[in-house]
Amino acid sequence: MPTIRTAVELPFPIEDVFRVVTRIPDLPRWLPEVVAAELLDPSLRVGSRVLLRLGPATGGAEITGTVTGFTAPSVLAIAGSGGPLQVKVRTRLEALGDASTRITLELDLSTPPFLGFIAKEAERRIAAELPASMARFRTLMDEETGMDAEAG
Repeated sequence: MPTIRTAVELPFPIEDVFRVVTRIPDLPRWLPEVVAAELLDPSLRVGSRVLLRLGPATGGAEITGTVTGFTAPSVLAIAGSGGPLQVKVRTRLEALGDASTRITLELDLSTPPFLGFIAKEAERRIAAELPASMARFRTLMDEETGMDAEAG
């Protein structure tokens, strides 16, 4: 299946965006089709295990994944499988000056050829959900900076 990709620019410093991107329990608040997420190891690093429970577009799959890329403050990548579904999620951040960041989200879904219709339907639904997903991420960032401003 082809890679599903979106990118948006956000008016926040890269370190702040990375802090929110890497909060595994918050992934369901913004990533399409993720309904629950749990870090299974004490800290987030390459090799850490992550449990993702997915929504109806993926048949409610439960994915046990591994962090395959973790470079602060620019990359978080998770790859895993559950049943016949394999998933790769890559988030890349690029600083666009001191207070602006481009976030690029890439998702790859695959299944054995005889179940390709499942991945194709999931891909269609997830691609349709990406603009709303990025809007939810922006809301998280707004909340984060609002909390920081109130705390200070």
